[in-house]
Amino acid sequence: MILLASLPLVLMAAPALAQPVVLDATGTFTNEEQVYFDGEAGRTPPPWTGVRIEARGDALVWQRIDRFGTVLTSETIVPTPTGWTIGPCMLTARKDADGSTSFLPAATGCSGRPLPVRLDAQGLTLRLADGQQTSLRRARPVTCWMSVRRSAPKPDGSEDWLFQADMKTHDQGGRLRLGGGDSGAPEAIIRIRNVVWPPPTRNRPSIVLYVFTPDDLDRAVAYGWADPGAVRVGINQRWMQASCTLASFTLNGAE
Repeated sequence: MILLASLPLVLMAAPALAQPVVLDATGTFTNEEQVYFDGEAGRTPPPWTGVRIEARGDALVWQRIDRFGTVLTSETIVPTPTGWTIGPCMLTARKDADGSTSFLPAATGCSGRPLPVRLDAQGLTLRLADGQQTSLRRARPVTCWMSVRRSAPKPDGSEDWLFQADMKTHDQGGRLRLGGGDSGAPEAIIRIRNVVWPPPTRNRPSIVLYVFTPDDLDRAVAYGWADPGAVRVGINQRWMQASCTLASFTLNGAE
């Protein structure tokens, strides 16, 4: 697991007898589930937000990402014995009794930007630039393959397929695309969600794989689901196929 990658970074900066206050910081976090269920409940959802935190040398990197994992902005996090410094903003971290970490910003240098408020095993609470808070769930990394049938057959008349393996995403609304352009195949887009329905619904938690076309990224043309404990979920729509596997169960790039 990569989630402990930040631990040595905090220990390096801390006094010999001090205990690090920020643990398990690396990973991908999104508010996909809050956005979806707020919309379902008729509430105004916060803007979709994705954050990826990576270890880089003696520091961490805080990246804002879109649904396809493209990096939108990137900042260095400098771990200290008492918290984080992100740009001009100093955050004091407090280890809570339940093992989570709470962040308290300094009086200056932190206004007008998104800031972490709480970090725990389930995810990250973020205060957006406008002051509202949003809940970002910690994602599990996923490796997929996709295949899309090309419009023209092979010279022998058999079907021709565009195929790509080892595609990386995550289970908190991560998206992948294949086809379109001059590929000879229509574009197919998949999205993966680890869905936990809020009460009082009787729907059981599920890992869901959706298929979209580029003309409508909000309404899926097909979807399939599996138990959230499953290590693989796949779909076959005749014109496209996909299979996604939890990265910890991926062996040599095969799913």
